[in-house]
Amino acid sequence: MKTTGIVILALGCLSTLGGILGAIVGGQPNFSGVTLIVLGAFLISRANKKKEEADRKRQWEQGNTGGK
Repeated sequence: MKTTGIVILALGCLSTLGGILGAIVGGQPNFSGVTLIVLGAFLISRANKKKEEADRKRQWEQGNTGGK
């Protein structure tokens, strides 16, 4: 999920850059790449939170089994 987020984030950045350059040249501004940036950032954040939750769960399980 993290790799997918990075790819989508990169595509969003390129799309937004293209929209900015198109607006500078005089075309219709198109900033739909911002949606991809938000989606990519969400996927990266979610992957990091899942990893932290798994680490906490593993530490909790090791703490409970060590006392028995």
